[in-house]
Amino acid sequence: MVWVSDWGGNAMFRFDPAREHFDRIPFVREAANVRQILGRRGEVWLPESGNEHLSVIRTI
Repeated sequence: MVWVSDWGGNAMFRFDPAREHFDRIPFVREAANVRQILGRRGEVWLPESGNEHLSVIRTI
C-alpha cells in the first residue's frame, strides 16, 4: 500500500497497486496537516501537526 496525505482535502489516501485503486480516508478534525506518515505492521500512525493530535489507522 502507498499512503498519501492530502492537506487541501483534509484526508489520507491509500493506493492499492494490485487493484490500481485509491481509497479516501477523511480526518475527523479540521486542518490535520499530516506531515509524516509512520507505520508498523497493521497500523499507520499520523501525527496531526495542525491540531496536535495523533491518529492511527488500523489495517488488519
